[in-house]
Amino acid sequence: MKELINKILAGLDTHSQGFSARKMSAFVVVVCVIAAHVKWITLGDLTDLGTVLTIDYAFISALLGLTTYEAIKKDGKA
Repeated sequence: MKELINKILAGLDTHSQGFSARKMSAFVVVVCVIAAHVKWITLGDLTDLGTVLTIDYAFISALLGLTTYEAIKKDGKA
């Protein structure tokens, strides 16, 4: 447990000894989205289901697009 905490804290620094800040950020965002969806579902009001799914799919598409753009840019084709 101590090693895990040390790697998380080291990931906040600019050194490569800890976890990646990108992965930690993605993990936190995913946990927040799951918590928001669980809270929304427990309210029992599913009238905005289409809107919620549209937002989810748009966000996922944007993230995939950024990853693809970064890969293309790294290859020098962009």
